[in-house]
Amino acid sequence: MSYYQTKDGINLNFHLYGKGKPIVLITGFGGYQEIWLKQISYLVDMGYQVLTYDHRNMGQSERTACGHTLRRLTTDLIELLDFLAINHAAFIGHSMGGSVLFALIDSKPSLIDLACIVDQSPYMLNTTNWHFGFMNFTAQNYKTQCQKAPNTQETLHGLDSDVTHRLNLIKRKFPFNRQSNLDLLQEHIQYDWRDLIKYTDRKMAVFASRQSPYYNAKFAEWMCLNNLHIKCAILDNCGHDIMAEVPSQFNQLLRHFLLASGYLPGGGN
Repeated sequence: MSYYQTKDGINLNFHLYGKGKPIVLITGFGGYQEIWLKQISYLVDMGYQVLTYDHRNMGQSERTACGHTLRRLTTDLIELLDFLAINHAAFIGHSMGGSVLFALIDSKPSLIDLACIVDQSPYMLNTTNWHFGFMNFTAQNYKTQCQKAPNTQETLHGLDSDVTHRLNLIKRKFPFNRQSNLDLLQEHIQYDWRDLIKYTDRKMAVFASRQSPYYNAKFAEWMCLNNLHIKCAILDNCGHDIMAEVPSQFNQLLRHFLLASGYLPGGGN
């Protein structure tokens, strides 16, 4: 178990696996790095180095009342990469982790060789012209809607059994307090990354779920149509946690994207 202390004094838990070109896995709101269990072993076996970590106030990282903003989470990641001497990498961001990745593209694109977004729309508030936001959230109701957890099942058929076992062990030791992170959730929801998506030159893959309880999967098609650097795949038979619900299918798509984009295993950063 390893920790990095951020410049504002918060201890972040992280794990570094394997050797080779780095791939950074970013969890979502209330997430635990253990959600990536099936990707860690798969990517290490391919010959990559894999970095996982927990956001501040989540997982095994330090509980704190400060820095509950998307930009601070992005700064935490930049500091962690600098500490580990990772100058550029491929990144995979799930849910809010995808928004952290959008913010990283915006603030320090030189770090990013490839970006993979997993079930995260670039704008979470629905409008008369945008129907790819989070559930029924709008600018008028999101603060109220955030007060309680969504009344829906996040997965379609549950998580992979190995992932479930690992997550249950860690959740009992380090429970997530949704109430203490509501300020982060409400702040994160307001960001609009659509212009960034249109103009970024970073190679990007977007994985969406046709049965996601949170998003209309067509947001991924919108991203592809608006930027030739972006590829998308819409998966069936899974909900929001694609990589942990159908890991074999997800891993094969990820492998194809990595290799087709020239991010070959082996070597160093």
